[in-house]
Amino acid sequence: MLETMPATHEVASARWRDVALFFVLACTFTWLADLPLVLAWTQQRPPPAYALPLAGLGAFGPTLAAVVVAGWHRELRGVFGRWRTNPVWIVLGLFTPMAMHLVATLIEVALGGTPAQWFYPPVLAESVAALVVFSVGEEFGWRGFAYPRLAALRGPVFGSLLLGVVWSVWHLGMLFTPDGRGPEPWMFAFYTLDLALNSVVLAWVFERGHRSMAVAFAVHAGAHLDNVHQATASEPRLAVLRFVVLAIAAAFAARALARADWSPDGRLATLR
Repeated sequence: MLETMPATHEVASARWRDVALFFVLACTFTWLADLPLVLAWTQQRPPPAYALPLAGLGAFGPTLAAVVVAGWHRELRGVFGRWRTNPVWIVLGLFTPMAMHLVATLIEVALGGTPAQWFYPPVLAESVAALVVFSVGEEFGWRGFAYPRLAALRGPVFGSLLLGVVWSVWHLGMLFTPDGRGPEPWMFAFYTLDLALNSVVLAWVFERGHRSMAVAFAVHAGAHLDNVHQATASEPRLAVLRFVVLAIAAAFAARALARADWSPDGRLATLR
């Protein structure tokens, strides 16, 4: 079992303080951008004209944080310079979320259910924009900067789980609704677990794609391409099935990552 990965050529020296600073900056940048919109909603008043565009720019909080921390240590190339991969992994990454959702829907049909929708593609212009903006704005930070360092410090499984937890906390401002309601504790706990499991699956695809940012973008975009978070709450069994399928996929991904062989420079050699 892999406990700690050696530092790679893209991580000159993995330091906990750098990861912690990155997390603080990523959340701070994004929460400040979300604040005008959240305040308007919680006070039950129309938001100012700049609030929504500013919240959209908040998606780039992780990238901006990566620029600050990696730039200070002259490690920007490791964050922004990893692109080479087999194109097959880009395609597989794009359809990984959809494939997991499809398995759950097929089980629901086999149990006698009638899904309201099989897929939840982006239909509004802002949803299409979010597919691009959030993938680019987030992934240079999450997978470009944070994941390689966490994997070097504590291994890919624990590292991706921890990243998923912070990933959910980073979303806090976006979980408020126009009627002023914030996320309920149980809902936020479920959301955190969901993102932690997704982070492990994403780590497996990311490693198989040689840590190419193109693969990270593809998986993230795939989650928007079939965004089941748009589903109504009227299909609880299907929601449970989606979570079960995700948990099983994450378990297999974690096992493969833990049993992996790593090359001397810390990159994935083979998965068993």
